[in-house]
Amino acid sequence: MYNVMLVDDEEEVRIAIEKKINWSELDFNVVGSAGNGFDALEMALKSHPDVVLTDINMPFMNGLQFSKQLKAELPDTKFVILSGYDEFEYAKEAIELSVEEYILKPVNSDELYQLFSRLKVRLDDESEKRRNLENLQRYYQESIKFFNDQTSDSNAYDLVEKARDYILEHFNEGDLSVDRICSILNVTPNYFSTLFRKKTGDTFIAYLTNLRMEKAKWLLENTDEKAYMIAGMVGYDEPNYFSYVFKKAYGISPSKYRQQRGN
Repeated sequence: MYNVMLVDDEEEVRIAIEKKINWSELDFNVVGSAGNGFDALEMALKSHPDVVLTDINMPFMNGLQFSKQLKAELPDTKFVILSGYDEFEYAKEAIELSVEEYILKPVNSDELYQLFSRLKVRLDDESEKRRNLENLQRYYQESIKFFNDQTSDSNAYDLVEKARDYILEHFNEGDLSVDRICSILNVTPNYFSTLFRKKTGDTFIAYLTNLRMEKAKWLLENTDEKAYMIAGMVGYDEPNYFSYVFKKAYGISPSKYRQQRGN
């Protein structure tokens, strides 16, 4: 059975989609539902859905931004874009993200049923190919395990340290991403994301967010800069998004945090 996540800022839309489709008959299981891209990203990194059905127009982080960030962390995830906007630029960006399907609202249950039937066939085919490839690779991997054990740990440590140094130097830049770091380190996003999580215990996004929040706390405690200025200083172009992430992390807004600290 495959896992699917539903992402739409309209709760009634998510409920309708979840209830009107016989997911088990299609061999799918709904593992999560979120109302914005930020919450969806956090949820998806924990549940690892096989398919994400996401709206485009959402607060804080739209569906395409969310899909791009999640694909960098979980490249095998398939995306279905649901939109009320029949615009070429959206379709163009969706194609660049290798989105499986791009459908317009309103969408009926029959259309969704057929769509997920097609996705089921693709997922089954990919799973079979992946199993065959894994069987072919297993002997090779075992035959060189000793050599890899001697060299990989040292190389992996150096790579992650370089990534950490780069993040520390550039965390205040809003466009800092997995793709950008990978281009500098000359590694694939999939390899880097797996290695970074293994060595640090965090995904790249979680690590970067935690660092930005720590820097934001320090600035709130030790400077008189306004919260909207601090947002830009720690890599957030949108002050409202910064406040949302800060409150998500610490339970209070940046302004209340400063008041409590007496600054």
